[in-house]
Amino acid sequence: MTRILSQSIYSSVMPGFGDDGYQRINEGVRRVYKKVLRPDTIVDMKFVPRSTYWTSHAHLELFNNTEIFKSILEAESEDYDAVFVRCGNDPAVREAREAIARPVVGMTEAALHMACQLGSKVAVVGVDDKSRPFVERVLRLSGLESRAIHRPVRTPPGQEFYQLVQQGPDWFDTPGFLHDKVLPHFEATAKECIADGAEIIITACALYSSLSLIGYNRISGAQVGVLEVMSVAIKQAEMLGELYRSTGLSTSKHLTYRSDLTEELRGQLMADFL
Repeated sequence: MTRILSQSIYSSVMPGFGDDGYQRINEGVRRVYKKVLRPDTIVDMKFVPRSTYWTSHAHLELFNNTEIFKSILEAESEDYDAVFVRCGNDPAVREAREAIARPVVGMTEAALHMACQLGSKVAVVGVDDKSRPFVERVLRLSGLESRAIHRPVRTPPGQEFYQLVQQGPDWFDTPGFLHDKVLPHFEATAKECIADGAEIIITACALYSSLSLIGYNRISGAQVGVLEVMSVAIKQAEMLGELYRSTGLSTSKHLTYRSDLTEELRGQLMADFL
């Protein structure tokens, strides 16, 4: 049995989606987990106590990352086999890898590496243009820029799609909404990427995990697969968690993710920030 911590970047209530909107999204995410994971794998969803609720601005990411990191650190003493950060910008992933022993999986990084096994050239379709530099950062830090097309991260343009993003809960519990309203915008952007050489399309936001619930995995009229980022990343977390539990394999602590601090010293240095 594998146990995974699914760390959200938001608190349990997200104002932008109304009183029950984020609950509807989280219920949809649970259905995605159930669909792709082994029946005996346990996933605990954890939320931060406070969030800026904006992921597309670097100065707000600093505040969000602090809460995400603290939440993951608090869970280090619990019996988790892997940690999964639920955001396509992969916030606080590298910081967490430096601080804890267990494997830490970022959504987009995991999907990028998987995509390279499925196609020679990859492209990423997101939900807002302001987040593009964050996703490009993941591509760069993963060392996979040469495997991506020109302008590798793209977003469906226009105010109409922006309004659809604001209706995120409907993506998960109204299949017709996805088919009739979201997919035409998504596919138009994906086909531009294909015209520029993309052989596999990666989604770059947790909202797109709703596509897995309707069995969508290929661009219409093309032999190009759609790699839904959350399904792939949570599955990789399961695999790494199984390896951690069975063999002890985890993050290298040689250079990048090595910590030279004792737990006591780290606690002293962070005391004023906790």
